[in-house]
Amino acid sequence: MLSLRTRIALLLFCVIGLNLAGAGITLWYTNRTQSLQVQLSAKNVEALEASHGLSAALMEQKGDTTYYLLSHDDSWLKELDRKRVLFEERLSKVKESAFSEESLLVLSKLERLYATYDASRKVVIENYKQRRSKVGAELHWKIRDEFSTLLLLCKEFRALYEQAIEQNRKNFSEEAKIVSNVITGGLILSAIIELLLIVFLYRKILDPIRTLAHATDDVCDSTSPSTKNDVLALGNKLESLIMHIDDTQKELDANKETLMQSEKMVLVGKLAAGVAHSIRNPLTSVKMRLFSLERSLELDEQQQEDFGVVSEEILHIDNIMKNFLEFSRRPELKAKLQSPSEVVDMALKLLKHRFESQQVRVSVERTGLLPAIPIDGGQLKETLVNLILNACDAMVQGGSITITEKTDIVEPLGTIVFIRIEDTGPGIAEDVLEKIFEPFFSTKEEGSGLGLAIAKRIVEEHGGWLHVTSSENQGTAFLLALPVTRGITWQKFS
Repeated sequence: MLSLRTRIALLLFCVIGLNLAGAGITLWYTNRTQSLQVQLSAKNVEALEASHGLSAALMEQKGDTTYYLLSHDDSWLKELDRKRVLFEERLSKVKESAFSEESLLVLSKLERLYATYDASRKVVIENYKQRRSKVGAELHWKIRDEFSTLLLLCKEFRALYEQAIEQNRKNFSEEAKIVSNVITGGLILSAIIELLLIVFLYRKILDPIRTLAHATDDVCDSTSPSTKNDVLALGNKLESLIMHIDDTQKELDANKETLMQSEKMVLVGKLAAGVAHSIRNPLTSVKMRLFSLERSLELDEQQQEDFGVVSEEILHIDNIMKNFLEFSRRPELKAKLQSPSEVVDMALKLLKHRFESQQVRVSVERTGLLPAIPIDGGQLKETLVNLILNACDAMVQGGSITITEKTDIVEPLGTIVFIRIEDTGPGIAEDVLEKIFEPFFSTKEEGSGLGLAIAKRIVEEHGGWLHVTSSENQGTAFLLALPVTRGITWQKFS
C-alpha cells in the first residue's frame, strides 16, 4: 500500500510528464510544419516556375517558322534559335528539379520528341530557304501534330506536379491529424489525472483538514479571519492545542501531587475520625462523673466557678468531636413529607432563650406555610440552627434576623422553596466570603470550622443548594433552596 505522500507525488509526476510530453510534441510538430512549409514552398515555386517557363518557351516558338516563310527575313530564324536554346535550358533545369520517377519519364519523352520536332523543323526551314515552299509547307503541316504533342506533355508534367502537391497536402493533413489526435488525447488524459488529483486532494487532505478545523469552537465563528483558510485555522488550533497540552501536563503533575496529598489527608481523616470516636466515649463518662460530683460535693464559690469552667470546656470538646464525626460520614437522610415552615418554627422555638440573652429580634415573613416536601426535618433543623446561631454570634451588640419564606419556579428544576436568613451584623469580608464553606475554616477562636460545611452538604443531599451574599457593614444573607418536585433518592421515606 503506497503512502499518501507517494500517491500525491506519483499523480503530480504524471501531470508534469504529460504536460512536458504535450509541450514537446507541440514543439516538434511546429518545427516540422515550418520545415515542411519551407521545403514545399521552395519546391513549389521552383517547379511552378519551371513548368510554366517550359510551356511558355515552347509556345513562343510557335509562328516563327511561318513568319520566315512569309518574309524570308533571317531575323526570325535568329529569334527562333534563341527561343530554342531557352527551351532547352529550361528543359534541362526542369529535369534537375524532377520530383518523381514518373515526372522524369515525361520529361525524357518530352526531350526526345522535341529533338525530333526540332530536326523536322530545320528540314522545313531548309526547304523554305531553297524556295521549295510547297514541300516545306506539307512537312510544316505534319510537324504541327508533333508541336501539339509537346504541349500535351508539358501539360501532363504540370498535372503530375499538381497531383504531387495534392498528395503532399493529403499526407501533411493526415500527419497533422494524427499529431492533433495525440495532443488531444494527451490533454484529455492530463485533464483526467488533474481531476483525479483534485478529487484526491479534496477527499484525502482538504476535507479532513476542513473537518478538523470546523470541529473546533473558534473556527465555527464565521467572523474569524482564519475561517477563510482551513489550513491556517487548523494550524492555529494545533498550536493552541500544543500549548494547552503543556498546560494540561503541568496541571496533571500538580493534580497528581494534590491527589497524593489528598490520599494522605483521607488516611489522616479516617485515623482522626477513629481517634475522635475513641475520645468521645471516655469524654461522655467524664461528663457524667462531673455531673455526679457536682451534686454530691459541697463546693465553695471559687470551686463552683472552676467546676463550671471545666464542665463548659468538656462540653465544647464534646461538640467539636460531634461535628467532626458528622462531617467525616455522609448524612443518612430519613425523610417524610413536611413543610419547611414547621422546621423553621421548631428551630426558632429551640433558640428562643438565646435570642433573649443576646437581644436579637427575629421576624418571619411568609404568606402561608410552605408546601410539604420530602425532607429530613431533624437534619434540616440542625442546618437552620447552625445558620441562625452564626447570625447571632455575628451581632455582638444585638440586632435583628429576618427569615423570608417563598416559592418560585426555576426552569428546568420546577418549583423551588426558598428560605432566606438575613442579619444586620457587620457582614463578611470578600476574601473570607469565598472560604466560609471550606472544612475547618473558621473566624471564631473556639470554632471547629465544620458547621457551614455540614450545613451545605445537608442541603445538597436534599437536592438543593446554599448560597451566601454579604458586604462589610451591611449584614449577611444565607439563601437555602429546596426543590419541590426534584430531590435526592431517599434511603428511607416514610
